[in-house]
Amino acid sequence: MRNTKGQAATEYLIVLAVVIIIALIVVAVMGGIPGIGKGAAGRTSAGYWATADVALLSYGVSAAGDDQVTIKNNLRDAITVSAVSVNGVDLEAATTTLGVGGTQTYTGAVAACTAGQAYSYPVSITYANMRTGLTTTIAGDGAMLEGTCTA
Repeated sequence: MRNTKGQAATEYLIVLAVVIIIALIVVAVMGGIPGIGKGAAGRTSAGYWATADVALLSYGVSAAGDDQVTIKNNLRDAITVSAVSVNGVDLEAATTTLGVGGTQTYTGAVAACTAGQAYSYPVSITYANMRTGLTTTIAGDGAMLEGTCTA
């Protein structure tokens, strides 16, 4: 008669180890372990804003206060931008008309930060479609502007 208790116990331990490893990977990717998964939220935010109707092509927040946000019109119609707000600071001084695929860069002091510090700011863009006259505000559906403060 063969003794299979040892084999069954070994198989159980191997399956348990694989489940624990998979769980740790999922927790790390979702940001549950500080420092390991923190980039996932930034990539998700950047992905959302890159494909929005009025997209954020690039952005940067610096300790010097010369913060920049570049937007792009991804719509099929020209738009008039009346507000570009980051962290509650409106960077649009008047109104800007953007044709299809047009871009505009805004500068200003969004927030005080320390170089190397991570930031997460709400964004809001208000624009009017020039063909339909419809005014829309994009607030990101929870997607924040995320990154690291530069010098």
